[in-house]
Amino acid sequence: MISPDQSTRRRHVNKRLTRCAHRVWCKFINGCRPFRQWLVIPLLAVPLSGHAYAESASEAAVKTAFLYNFFKFIQWPQASDTPNGHNLCTTENDMLGDSPDVLKDKTIGDQPIVVLRGKGVNDLKDCHLVFIGATENAASILKKLNGLPIVTVSDQPGFIDLGGTISLLQSDNRLNFEINLAVANKNGVHIGAQLLKLAKRVITEQ
Repeated sequence: MISPDQSTRRRHVNKRLTRCAHRVWCKFINGCRPFRQWLVIPLLAVPLSGHAYAESASEAAVKTAFLYNFFKFIQWPQASDTPNGHNLCTTENDMLGDSPDVLKDKTIGDQPIVVLRGKGVNDLKDCHLVFIGATENAASILKKLNGLPIVTVSDQPGFIDLGGTISLLQSDNRLNFEINLAVANKNGVHIGAQLLKLAKRVITEQ
């Protein structure tokens, strides 16, 4: 049973973490300029744990928040719906630490996000979005998932040129992304215009 004093302390902690989260985003997304504030607002609903923030104001926490935001601007075909919600999967060596776990209580619309960590290449076919770690064999994973309505995301250099859907790019302490729209369209996934406008590069033809 949580006492009133404990509840009050938790609210104060969450407020501090929210302010910290905002500073993290401002550091990585070009000073919170107005056209990128859509990225900041959803993050404020994600309470970062003290561990996640201590690890960096963390690159991993920011990448996780990007994954959360991608869900808000992507539509999957109805045939890929699952009874449990939106499946966010990561590969065995995702290098994200504990950060994705903060999304376990989050929803997109009325659908919960289901976080499935450390999945092998043969266990990804029921995922909606897959984060592929930087040390994974991306080409092999993409070959397995080719043609399926799955959004693949990675911070590996040149990922969208290999046939991935979204690349995360870090440069000068800023995190940006690129999109392979041709792959998304081929796989039956719709990426919203608002997300496309924010991408540093968009591939429209294979």
